[in-house]
Amino acid sequence: DGAFCHCHCLVTVMVPLDSQPIEIGDRSFYDCRALANFVLPPRSSVVEDSFDGCTALHGRLGEGVESIVAGLVYRFDNFPVHRLCYHHSSTTPQQLQLCIEEQDELEPPVDECGMTPTHILCSTSEPRRDLLEVLVDKYPNYVLGWKDANGKLAMDYLVANWTQEN
Repeated sequence: DGAFCHCHCLVTVMVPLDSQPIEIGDRSFYDCRALANFVLPPRSSVVEDSFDGCTALHGRLGEGVESIVAGLVYRFDNFPVHRLCYHHSSTTPQQLQLCIEEQDELEPPVDECGMTPTHILCSTSEPRRDLLEVLVDKYPNYVLGWKDANGKLAMDYLVANWTQEN
């Protein structure tokens, strides 16, 4: 209970998309104002006040815990490029490029948290250079100036998460 309570800078919690349902306890993400890159596996259970004070989630997914959970479970259902960027560890550049081409959009889609695929990739703990190169090649450069629900550019996340190993 209260695992990430008052983590005002916590943006991303990586839960594998194919993982078993998880249980989120009392006040686990209480007052995590920046939490924006998070997905829940289907049939996960959440205590009523788990996301109280999560202004980024409340502002985009609704006030009630049911709407937040539904938004987190089905977050990438209509965003296949986002899904590949979130699941970056097993995504190949070729898969990402093909998915973008199949979407046939000039600009990247923006999800309920105001994030582009580039925001999703750059906010992971290990953003991959090869996938970032695909995104930068496929989408217009001006989208790098788009801010998410937290008022952050994708590059803000990249700077915070980049290491020599990337």
